[in-house]
Amino acid sequence: MTQLRLPIIDISPFVEEFERKRTGENGDDGTDGDFAAKKAQVAREVDSACRNYGFFYLKGHGMSAEQMIGMREIVREFFQLPDQEKRAISISEDSVRGYQKLGQNVTQQRKDWHEAIDLYSPITSDHPIHEITSSPLLKGENQYPPRPAGFKERVEAYVAKCRDIGMLTMRAIALGLGLEETSFDKLNDNSFWSFRLIGYPPLSEGTVLDSEVGVSCGEHSDYGCLTILNQDETTGALQVKAKSGEWIDANPVDEAFVVNIGDMVNVWTNNIYQATRHRVIHQKNNFRVSVPFFFEPNADTVVSPFPSCIAETGGVPHFEDVVYGLHLMSKVSNNFGKY
Repeated sequence: MTQLRLPIIDISPFVEEFERKRTGENGDDGTDGDFAAKKAQVAREVDSACRNYGFFYLKGHGMSAEQMIGMREIVREFFQLPDQEKRAISISEDSVRGYQKLGQNVTQQRKDWHEAIDLYSPITSDHPIHEITSSPLLKGENQYPPRPAGFKERVEAYVAKCRDIGMLTMRAIALGLGLEETSFDKLNDNSFWSFRLIGYPPLSEGTVLDSEVGVSCGEHSDYGCLTILNQDETTGALQVKAKSGEWIDANPVDEAFVVNIGDMVNVWTNNIYQATRHRVIHQKNNFRVSVPFFFEPNADTVVSPFPSCIAETGGVPHFEDVVYGLHLMSKVSNNFGKY
């Protein structure tokens, strides 16, 4: 395992300006210019990280350590419940919203040794997903367990905060690419987000019980926009594939998210940025908890390369247009084994 380390980026200038505007402060004290200069520096750091790694640590994001830890703790409490209670909110052939038992998630035809709950953006009667597909797979309601107490409320507050963090990180990406800061806003203002609550027992348990188990989570790239990962203190589990082909440990950093770009960013940037493959191999004896929030485009967003990115990469688009909701459908329909 290489000793390369992912960059750590403090996005607080974007967060502070956002909060200031939300609370109605007018900027007459001359700090607007300071924000512009500081945001430009952050954008350069984000641009470098996306070009060289596709991953980075994010600090100064505005979520308290208490909220980050509390989310992991309540997820851990859920996974400690009896199997029968967890399976009461299981996914089905008609819906990917809910609980998946150990080994049900599949990557590259191998079972992943983890269990999880998948939640998605709520669907209203006029949601654009209805125009995109008649399949029920992404529709329906999220399934929240009655225990632990306050689970739904804790998740909803966390998701609201992550949506803000996702939007601001995409603004930093836009500036780093030389685009208008708000270039992505209308593309993800009704984000078809997803939220995975994942529990990883030791991998050794799975490989002994089932010969079809590969690793804790097989090598893959994420298929949306941004992943904002909150992981527990376990080291040596999440691994990121460097451009050299070496694997980098993405060990936890206090009060920082691990952020990575997904496949839709490849399209928008015409491969200036490329989603990085990663995996989880949890070989320690503890039960690892990981809660990635996926900040995604709107379901009906047509993702296509920005003209300036096409110009930077030789003048030829490398991708056809992609409707995000259809892209997502094509991915999740192959994620799971037997129900």
